[in-house]
Amino acid sequence: MTETAARTVLVTGGSRGIGAGITRELVARGRQVACGYRGNREAAEKLRADAPDRVLPVHYDLADAATATTVVGTVLEQFGTLDALILNAGTWNGGKLSTMDPLAWWRVVELNLGGVAALARAALPALRASGDPSIVIVSSVIGVIGHAGDTAYASAKAALIGFARSLAKETGRDGLRVNVLAPGFVDTDMTAEVSAKARDGIERATVLGRFGTVPEIARAAVFLSEDATYCTGSVLTADGGWSI
Repeated sequence: MTETAARTVLVTGGSRGIGAGITRELVARGRQVACGYRGNREAAEKLRADAPDRVLPVHYDLADAATATTVVGTVLEQFGTLDALILNAGTWNGGKLSTMDPLAWWRVVELNLGGVAALARAALPALRASGDPSIVIVSSVIGVIGHAGDTAYASAKAALIGFARSLAKETGRDGLRVNVLAPGFVDTDMTAEVSAKARDGIERATVLGRFGTVPEIARAAVFLSEDATYCTGSVLTADGGWSI
């Protein structure tokens, strides 16, 4: 792909963890990045400090569909174009189906699926106007194979795969590619809370014998967004072989 600073990418959940890694990888490629955050603007501002001309902190809340239209408008006002979405923001709440509160269960599905759909819908006109549009949805390997105690999260992440493949069929003739990244266990602040015993079990079950790193997952996301030009409706599992 031609390296050009004119390409603009909106990354939700872009201020921390995997999202921050994606933002940094895109900046390293010379992209203009709208770095989505929900509550931690300070983290987004730190990313902007490293590339003030190319990083724009933008507020997006999965729970507030109205912010989808607002954030797209902000990006277009600042950069004049929107070429790609990397929809990384999500939420987790675990528990067995028999014990988890039904409202809490549905809330996980509503936020993860509804928030992604709202922003994709709001961005479609701008993406269709781009010369090389793409959407990458960050799901999870849990959505591919399931996991005990995670029926809500697994359902939401599996639904994102169906959503992406359907949207790919709806928009392919417009030149829009829609793909899914399904990471496994990655070293972030979220997984830092995993107990030593649980981590050891995960690593033993993983073919590569370790957790992934943020830069590894970020590169996979950017690959789908920019380099995988003949892929749409695809699911890239990046889990070190945990699921096989």
